[in-house]
Amino acid sequence: MPLIEDVKRVCDRLAPFGWRDLLLAHGLDITATNLKQELTKELPNINRNISGFEDFAGEGKRGIEPGNPARSLLFHAFASPNVVLNAQSTNSQAYPTLAELEIIENFVYGVQPPSLQDLQVRAQGQLLAIVVFASEYRPAAETVHRKHADVCFSRTGVSRVGTAEPLYDARLRGFLPFVEGDVHAFRVLPTRYSAYIAVQRRGERNAFVPMRFQVQNNNVPPGDDRERAGDDNRLFWVPLHKLFNGRECIRGLNLQVRLNTRHVNEKLRRIHLALKNTGWSEPDISKPPFIFTEGIAEFTTKPDFGNGLLIPDVHPNLIEAAIYQGKVLSFKVPPNSSTLSSSLQIPSNAPEYVHVRHKVLANGEIENLNNQQDVEGAVQKGGYDAVHYIDFTGDGWVEAVCPELAVAIPRRVPAYSLVTAPDFFPNTDQRELLEWTEQSVPQRLRENLWRIPPETLSDNRVAPNLQLKGSNFRPEDKTVTAIVSLPLKGAVRQMPLDGSPTVRHAYLPDAAAGVFAPGWDVGTVVSDNGEEHMAAFRLGSPFPEDAKLCAALSTFWPAVAPDAARTFQPNRNWPTVSPLTDEEIGQTGNLPWDGIPGPRRVTRDGKNFIEYADFAHGDYVDNSLQKKFSLSLTGQVDVREYEARVLAMAKVYDVLDITRDQRGEWSVFSFHQVQPTDSELQQAQTQTGTTLVGTIYRFEIYPHGNSLLNPDDSRKRLVEIQATVTLFVTPLNILLKRDNGVWESKPV
Repeated sequence: MPLIEDVKRVCDRLAPFGWRDLLLAHGLDITATNLKQELTKELPNINRNISGFEDFAGEGKRGIEPGNPARSLLFHAFASPNVVLNAQSTNSQAYPTLAELEIIENFVYGVQPPSLQDLQVRAQGQLLAIVVFASEYRPAAETVHRKHADVCFSRTGVSRVGTAEPLYDARLRGFLPFVEGDVHAFRVLPTRYSAYIAVQRRGERNAFVPMRFQVQNNNVPPGDDRERAGDDNRLFWVPLHKLFNGRECIRGLNLQVRLNTRHVNEKLRRIHLALKNTGWSEPDISKPPFIFTEGIAEFTTKPDFGNGLLIPDVHPNLIEAAIYQGKVLSFKVPPNSSTLSSSLQIPSNAPEYVHVRHKVLANGEIENLNNQQDVEGAVQKGGYDAVHYIDFTGDGWVEAVCPELAVAIPRRVPAYSLVTAPDFFPNTDQRELLEWTEQSVPQRLRENLWRIPPETLSDNRVAPNLQLKGSNFRPEDKTVTAIVSLPLKGAVRQMPLDGSPTVRHAYLPDAAAGVFAPGWDVGTVVSDNGEEHMAAFRLGSPFPEDAKLCAALSTFWPAVAPDAARTFQPNRNWPTVSPLTDEEIGQTGNLPWDGIPGPRRVTRDGKNFIEYADFAHGDYVDNSLQKKFSLSLTGQVDVREYEARVLAMAKVYDVLDITRDQRGEWSVFSFHQVQPTDSELQQAQTQTGTTLVGTIYRFEIYPHGNSLLNPDDSRKRLVEIQATVTLFVTPLNILLKRDNGVWESKPV
């Protein structure tokens, strides 16, 4: 069936919902008898004042512009999350499915199919390859060039594990992680991949860029080429033309395009390669569950999802005990172990942190070492059998096979696929945090936030996992996580950038954290050949073990991840940076994001203390097994709220003259938003003669004294209160009171 017939079927289905009227306002009739002629004619009266069309490319003048989705009005209308129908805005049937969007996208590239010779001319004599990209159509402010809404491409996709099937919200044009009626469930979050004919070029600001173009860093010592080189000296694969089945993709050919994928989780195998005398070696450690490829992710066959949607496999729980030879798998924890808190630490090419706090006794029963007063000492001593746990994360590749092009374009370049931990802030992307930090936070406050910049995975210039057998990845391929666009043609008009941020799962790597210490989504290792590359097996085993450490080390860990510094006893090295509210940590209510209730005031022997969950005894693996994690509250936090919290915390430290080196001496006991009717706030405003406006946060912060285990419960720790400062914070003013003193007004 010709593509135009599929396009007509899509338009006929959607037209009655209001799409015909909406597009007629631009002069485009999607019910026209000769639809192909209608879609390819010039539209002299495109109305970019209509909501959602403000950032449609200024050069766009047709319903379908051959080879250019961003200049195709029909594609923009159907694909942009900012284009919504008023009366039907809540009816998911009123919006195109992923399969229908794919039909329109294919028609963009197939309405005037190029020949191979045309593509070779477009490549300017450079070699072509069949390259797999993950892609998203984004509003202008989230694109590579920031000129207009456009498709963004990366050779890395980031999917996320879960316990429930994926949910596509057609109005948002994306997937959501929430499960209605179950606050402890996580939907899997997929990635869409497609094959393109692409060309390799050096970075170029005025062509395809890439996003967040990197300039040469002359402050790096000579010889460190990875950090020293700029993007104008790096090679990037740039898409030219999408590949799809049929005769309308490339003139004169009848293509059959197939995507293949393979993922691997080898965390347990890597543990036993790094450690000795654990009880396991070859050939056992080359078998599941030490290393496995099934149950991680696969392409869906559901018709509404179209082609190329990679979906993580759904499992009843995020983690589970490993089973080998019909029984629970355990291993011997080495004596005199290296640890971080109560986690086994492995410095070499293996999971950096391993959960070993479930001890297997001689009778087969499991002892929870968290019940011991000195759990850290027990882990360090080692010499016992601990239960192994597996998660269902992993990394792998997606490659395209097209027999009809095997001779003309023999090189095939795979995409790097990550299947990672859940995102507890799905409405706040790493790139948004980084750009806000660089562009909006005053320099004086910026220097007092994180120890290292909150870089994104797309900012890294590191090769993919070179140890994935059969992947065909190359050591020189250091731009695999970069985000690029189609090559821009001529002068490009600047369109408005004030559209709403997208509120959907973003699977390109600018929404993921960079590969620092060791990484929330992926880590780095150095191979036996001395080549640095990314690897999912470097993350904790299982991932909740890593998540606890990353969340607690808030200042060193500038990721859009929960800041758990408030949940556990104060650590002088890791003060709060992005505070979670009292409700989000379960200090009030009963839904802590990590299953560990927040601190509370207690009195003992006439002294006032704050009682915390002891960090060493806090066990995210236990809580994951008991399904205590939840993104019900953190998932409601959008990027503006997240930024406001970070800035408010920075202002508190600033107004109290707490320097960066002194922050670790203070702890945030309470943090939440208050309403203007709050009685304490009204008293503070009356005493100071200052009325606060806008979002108002209330902080209780105190310099902490001695810390000791609670004699009645070794899982708890008591921290002395030396003094208390209460603050109401807005962008313009701060009201503060020390202990039981009077309220003061401090301008920001």
